[in-house]
Amino acid sequence: MDHFINSILTPDEQKYSSITATFELQELTGVTYKFATLTATDKRLIRYTKYPLGLKETNIYHYRDIINVDVTQSLFTFINEESIKVQLINQGNMNHFLDTIKYFSTHTPGIRNYYKKSLEN
Repeated sequence: MDHFINSILTPDEQKYSSITATFELQELTGVTYKFATLTATDKRLIRYTKYPLGLKETNIYHYRDIINVDVTQSLFTFINEESIKVQLINQGNMNHFLDTIKYFSTHTPGIRNYYKKSLEN
C-alpha cells in the first residue's frame, strides 16, 4: 500500500500521517462504510481502499475543499457536501493525524471552521 501511495505523490509532496480505519462516507447517493487508509500529505488527503480481487479505489481531497473539521466526532465535511467520519481506527494515531490536518489547513484557505469542543466544561 505504501508503494502505491508513494507512486501517486508529486515530487515535491511529502506524506506526514495516516490512519487505517473504517470510515462512514456521506455522499450525495447515501451513506456507505469502507475500510480504507486515509493519508495526510502536505498538499492533500488521499483515501485508498483495496477491495477483494485486487480492485483499488483512490480518492483525493484537497485541503482547500474542507469546510469543517469536527474533532470531537472525527468528522471532515467538504465543499461538495460529502463528509468522512472515522468510525473504528485499526492503525495510526488520530490525534497526530488531526494535528497534521490542522497544521496544513492553516496554510490553505479552505477550512473555514475547525471545531474543537472543550472537555473542561
